Amino acid sequence: MILNRNKVKPVKMTEPSHFAYIDTVRGVAFLAVLAFHSALTVGHFFGRGILTQGGYGVQLFFLASAITLCHSMAARQKIDKNPIFYFYLRRLFRIAPLFWIAMVFYWTFPNVMPTFWHSQWAPSGVHPSYFILTTLFLHGWYPYTFNSIVPGGWSIAVEMTFYVFFPLIFHFLGISPKKTAVFVLFGIFYIKILGYADSWLRYHFFSEIPDRIWEFFTNLWFPSQLPVFLIGFLAYHILCNDSVKSLAKNRFWVGCLLFFLAMTLLSLLRGNSGFVPSCFFVVLTLAGIIIAISGGQLPFLVNPFICYIGKISYSCYLVHFAALGITLKLLGIHLTADLTFLDTGHSFSNLLLFAKIITITLILTVIISTITLRLVENPGIALGRKIIQRLNSSSTNK
Repeated sequence: MILNRNKVKPVKMTEPSHFAYIDTVRGVAFLAVLAFHSALTVGHFFGRGILTQGGYGVQLFFLASAITLCHSMAARQKIDKNPIFYFYLRRLFRIAPLFWIAMVFYWTFPNVMPTFWHSQWAPSGVHPSYFILTTLFLHGWYPYTFNSIVPGGWSIAVEMTFYVFFPLIFHFLGISPKKTAVFVLFGIFYIKILGYADSWLRYHFFSEIPDRIWEFFTNLWFPSQLPVFLIGFLAYHILCNDSVKSLAKNRFWVGCLLFFLAMTLLSLLRGNSGFVPSCFFVVLTLAGIIIAISGGQLPFLVNPFICYIGKISYSCYLVHFAALGITLKLLGIHLTADLTFLDTGHSFSNLLLFAKIITITLILTVIISTITLRLVENPGIALGRKIIQRLNSSSTNK
């Protein structure tokens, strides 16, 4: 509740609008990540090369996050007494409970996955300080903590770092489409400059870090992902344009646009684009796909199944590593650092094996994630709302 300046009259607080297409984006993003990790466990088959690009699903998550938070902040600035402080509270209670439980689970039951999936990111062993940094979501700033505690935890580190800077970025770019576009274009040069900065950092401070770990870290840490979030801001501005909203309701043109973007994406995933990093064009294309489906005119994508996957996608992301490990055990597949994938010796047999792995993993993931959503995520979100409501009530009564 907040006070009207002229009268002591309570204003009913309402939640910002929920968008089905954002659930679709998150659902597709998770399915891409799941396909990526599942494909890595199997030998060559037709389409494996494209599926192993499913790691871009994480960037799709980042785009959805930027768009959603921009919509939310624009709405909450009108209803929240302290929108920035409440923003941080909401993000903490949304992300932290399940992530902390994942920390405990994966280190209580390390054998739920192939051992090397964890050990490869901290080859000298995990120190107690790594747990402290990860608990505080600071693990995204050191190569050995980046992904060594919670599988896939690097993306949570990047996301939480984005939350820290989001209010400041929104203040400068949230109401200025032109300024946002300029920053996005600058991102091309920023990525190039960052490559030199990464080399300087390694030479002076991280020379002992193995090549594979350093490349993984510098390719994915927050400074490298910042342009992705900026493109998300640009997509938000485009989505707010009335002409774009109208176009997004036209099924024919949206279908044509999606087809063009899908072909562009396939082309980009297979080649190099010269001076401009191909990843930059991939993310721009993904943003275009989000805009294309925003009108809800493509039911084969915006459908109840994918939307539900999107609603539980955070749980799915943290759970699917364990679900994939369990699936491999059920199928009698034992991967090691020397045997990182199983090759049956025949492309079609590999394809069938991949289909089994991804299907069983998806079923297990959805079942477990539905439980964690109800037992962990929703209670955490509800607790955050309750605290904010009490803070609003106390400020109203003063």
